[in-house]
Amino acid sequence: MSLFRSSSLRLLGLAAAVALGEAACSGSTSPSTLLTQTQAALLADGITFDAEGEISDATSTGGTAVYTDAPPVGGTSLSPQCTPTRSPASPTDTDGDGVPDSVQVTLSNCILTYGSTETDTLNGTIIFQDPTPTTLDHNVKRTYVNTQRVRFRSSAHSSETWSGVRTMTRDSTALHSTASNFTTSWVFPTGGTATNTRTWNSTFTADTPGSITADQTLPSGIWSISGTSTWSSGGTTYNVSIATNALHYNATCSSTPRFDSGSLTATVTLGTQTGTVTISASGCGVTHITNS
Repeated sequence: MSLFRSSSLRLLGLAAAVALGEAACSGSTSPSTLLTQTQAALLADGITFDAEGEISDATSTGGTAVYTDAPPVGGTSLSPQCTPTRSPASPTDTDGDGVPDSVQVTLSNCILTYGSTETDTLNGTIIFQDPTPTTLDHNVKRTYVNTQRVRFRSSAHSSETWSGVRTMTRDSTALHSTASNFTTSWVFPTGGTATNTRTWNSTFTADTPGSITADQTLPSGIWSISGTSTWSSGGTTYNVSIATNALHYNATCSSTPRFDSGSLTATVTLGTQTGTVTISASGCGVTHITNS
């Protein structure tokens, strides 16, 4: 059983699309799935936007007075999208690698715009730290303290709140991110809620070698993500294993999620039951979901 959605369906027509998917499958003799179409659609949204979250501030160091959350690029440099409050205002950088030893960044109603399709508002705190403060490298530790993103698209709202720690190492061509027991709390446009607590390893490889720059928009490239999580929604908690296949991030996308090819596969387990939700990207903000 599968479901095709564009970015507009993702926010406005989720319930209708699910209903159509279920109606199309009514009377089918195929075996029942672990997740209903509604459950699979919500999980797919959460998993996909958690993958999207790997893009957000992927190159941020906390070393600048502005905050740019990987907006779509169009061949020219973009002005800063947000000027947060930093404490201290001039943090120490012992090894001079551009990553402060420690700085707290407070986001207050920061407005991020993605083309004409989406406007997001960020609030909360991110603590940037250099985990190797006496070594000249590009390592960054980020601690998210109830950092909330509210997505507004086509008159519909959703929100996600991040709590936990992500660490990142990189050079100019690739970066590696780890998140351990990192929690995203969701409120979906349909009114559904969920939490995803994950331990993920993510590797990004730029399409153009040498194109990753600190505190600049991430270039296009391939994300490889693997790991496990617990997904809780509707009073039930599932174990989830995630894997990707050639998941391509397109830096010019003005619709989220900003993947234009490749797929994510979530293997979902509840007791002795197992199901699979595959999210295939076929264009900026366009996904096809298979629930089996």
